[in-house]
Order: sequence, then structure tokens, then C-alpha cells
Amino acid sequence: MKKHSRIISVMALIMAITLLFTGCGFGGGDNTTTTQATDNSVVNDVVPDNMQVTDSVIVTPPSSTNAQTTASSSISTTASGSSSSSSSTSESTEATTNGNSEATTEAAAESTTEIKFDNYTVEGLQDLLFNTEDPNTAGKILEFAGFEYDAEQCIYYSQMEPLQRYFGFNYIYDMMAPIAGMYYDTKRIQFDYAGKDWMIQLWKGQYGITAGAEIGLYNKTDKIMQYDCASNDELITMSFDFYNQNEYVFSRGPEKHWWLTGFKVFHAGVPMAIDLDIVLEFPDVQMANAFEQGLKEVAKTSFLDPITYKRTAKTFKIHW
Repeated sequence: MKKHSRIISVMALIMAITLLFTGCGFGGGDNTTTTQATDNSVVNDVVPDNMQVTDSVIVTPPSSTNAQTTASSSISTTASGSSSSSSSTSESTEATTNGNSEATTEAAAESTTEIKFDNYTVEGLQDLLFNTEDPNTAGKILEFAGFEYDAEQCIYYSQMEPLQRYFGFNYIYDMMAPIAGMYYDTKRIQFDYAGKDWMIQLWKGQYGITAGAEIGLYNKTDKIMQYDCASNDELITMSFDFYNQNEYVFSRGPEKHWWLTGFKVFHAGVPMAIDLDIVLEFPDVQMANAFEQGLKEVAKTSFLDPITYKRTAKTFKIHW
């Protein structure tokens, strides 16, 4: 159990560091299979007269159930040392399958069950990492950083008052993301409203050992790159559904927020293969009009990973 606690603590520390740099602010084992091919032809080397050579070859073909198949081949070659030598070859091949039906069934079962880590299932590891009811788990670390765990969807997400809210947003954060193990695509939708420069930023991609997405709401009153996170009286209603390779994974919202996030634990996702169905509802038509102007500009330049939308009054349904 001590070994498990050490491993979990290290994983928690890595995730906590990753989380602190997000938003505001698996290699498998060797799967090579070596196969020894057999050749029915016999090469006659120079051997003394009346010398008999016997060779035994074991062949292990690849198999999805890892069943062991042993083939033993006895090759008897007799060579005479005259100028017009003649050779006769007799081959007898006997194949024996080693492995009973019970081993085959067990191997097949292992290939279909979920990943296990030292007798823990993926769900079990998630509960150990993010169950905030246990003060000895990594959940306390994430809770301190401003994140909560949704055990039903196996995701973690940002609270209303995480540490990142005190640091605002700067483009440098995105530039430094790969250092923290985050590889994502992002869209910045900028617009002017009520005397402020506003930005709604979207993210999707790989965040360390998770895949996830973010929606951030920011504004500023000067020309510097630093944005402030939207205040409580500036929140808008947000939601999104997360798809990976056209398969539904999880959803967030709808709720009033300035930074709506969701990160699927132990999940891999390439940004281009991730789709988001986003819904944004603005407090008034004026803000919705201003946002639409910025959204149109972004949609025009989105070629490789296009973004489309439909608007109804103050509500936008965005697909990216």
C-alpha cells in the first residue's frame, strides 16, 4: 500500500502542476513479435562422408490469444563425398499445440477488459486520485488548485474561484503550455462591448494524462496583452459536449461561468479528432451582436479545423 501511495502522490503532483498552467493563466510496451520462418529446402554444406546432420527448429507464430504453438522439425541429410554426389533428404514435421482451452480463454478475457495498474482498474485509480472525501488522496491537491472531480463522468473541472482567476490570462500561457505537457488547438474570439476589449477563448486537446476542453471569458480596458478574468456580474451561460473520434465522451454545463472546463482522466485525444458542440448565451442582444462580429472573423480563417455556428436571438450554437 505504501508503494501505491507513493505512485499516486507523484501522479497527483504532475497533474496539479499541469492544472496550475491551464486556461487562465501513453507509450505502450514493446509489441514487436519475432517470428522464425521455416524453409522446406535443405542447404547441403560440405560435410564428411556418411555424416548425418539433424536440426531442430522451434517456431512461435504470432497469435492474438498468446497461445503457444511449438513445431519441431527433424531434418535428416546424408551426403556422399564423390565428384557426382547425390543427396537424399527426409523431413518429418510434427506440430504440437501447447496451451489448453483455459489459458486461451483467460488470454482472450485479458484483451477485452479495461486497463489495470497494479490490480487497480482505471475507475479505481480515478477514485483514488480525485475522491476529495479522502484527505490522503490527490483530490485535496486538486481541490486546493481549484478543481473538482465528477466521479460519474470520470472528469475533473475548474471551480468558480480557482487559483488561475487571480492571475488573469496572457498569450504567454499558451506559448508555455507544451512545457507543462499540454498540446491543444485554440480559437480566440475578440470583440468590443461596453467600453472593454473582450475575448472568449476556446481550447481542445491533450492535457498531460487527460484530454479535455475549455471556454474562457476575459476582458481588459487597456492595450496590453494581459486580460482579466470576467467578474461575477459579467458571467455568461456556457455548455459544451465533448466528442473524440466522433464518439461522445462527456459534457459540461449549462451554467454561468467565466472558465468552463472538462478533462477526461486517462484519455488520449488529438486536437483535430476532437469535436466540441458549444452553446453560449449572452445577457443582451448588444453583447451577442458584438460577439458575432468577432466569431465571423475567426470562422473565415478556420480552414483545417473549421468552426461553424447558428444563432438564435442571444444564443449561439457553435460546432468546432
